Amino acid sequence: MLENIPTSIYLIRHGHLINSHQGVYNGQRDIGLSLKGIAQTIATAAWFKDKPVKTIYSSDLCRAYDGAKIIAASLRLEVVPEKAFRERNFGLWEGLTAEEIQTSYKEAWDNWIADPVATSPPDGESMQDMQDRILTKLKGIIDQHRGEEIILLSHAGVNRIILCHALNLPVINWFRIQQDFCGVSTVDFYESTAVVRRMNWAPF
Repeated sequence: MLENIPTSIYLIRHGHLINSHQGVYNGQRDIGLSLKGIAQTIATAAWFKDKPVKTIYSSDLCRAYDGAKIIAASLRLEVVPEKAFRERNFGLWEGLTAEEIQTSYKEAWDNWIADPVATSPPDGESMQDMQDRILTKLKGIIDQHRGEEIILLSHAGVNRIILCHALNLPVINWFRIQQDFCGVSTVDFYESTAVVRRMNWAPF
């Protein structure tokens, strides 16, 4: 029965970034991997060498796409970049620390803290908007790859959205889900349910 044939997705967060020490909201800015992040990704690729992965999807931002290409090369696959799997758009807050945002955008920050799901940063997107774009694309991929194992290498926020969906949790709970650099989570998606088999595991 089709119900018993899942689409198995390995969710991977990108590696350490060249500006990770700055503590800023990167959002959809194109920030590259650091040497540490490249090493993390190479180690992650080694773990996948015996896995029957059929396809690799990634965010089209370079920190995810470049990492996905490293893993794809080891599996002799191509990467399918998808804009829908970008990190959250933080608008005018991108490139700023939380302290800088609270100083320059106090009212917007207070509104966001009060309702982080429905509130958008100035010129950014709400968590609800982000969830809608991710889950719409995810559903198509699950249906397309029924019975296969695939990789999705993207961002902490994207993985949290998908994990909340798989666990049937309101998206507000994404703050409770840790996603480390190159952490791997594994989810089997069936026709009417999902099973989380691994969460935020470090393959190195």
